[in-house]
Amino acid sequence: MNKLVFIFFLSLFVSCTDMAINSELNENNLSEKIAYAEKINNKVLYESENYKMILFAIKKNQVLKPHSAPMNTPLLILEGSARVTIGDEEFVLHKGDDILLPKDIDHGVYPLSNVKFLLIK
Repeated sequence: MNKLVFIFFLSLFVSCTDMAINSELNENNLSEKIAYAEKINNKVLYESENYKMILFAIKKNQVLKPHSAPMNTPLLILEGSARVTIGDEEFVLHKGDDILLPKDIDHGVYPLSNVKFLLIK
């Protein structure tokens, strides 16, 4: 019985320790800085004269329709996966993948799951 009590408290301690570590990490986790919403959600994370960083959260049933931008724009997938179109080409991206959206070429984002990503433009 004492062994069971010890194992229970040890597992509880480890669990609480993991939660404390994870809560510390979440403060700086980009995907935690934006939530999914009924419409496509975006949030400017940082803005300067030279560039801005924008977070996006898109549910699986939402689509960022094709459009173009006047500058090259890197996109980094933070969570989930999506099909990204650039002109007539298609790419499937997953967490950790990045791609450059070339200026003046239509691009769109079609989530394969709920997806969060960072754009730098």
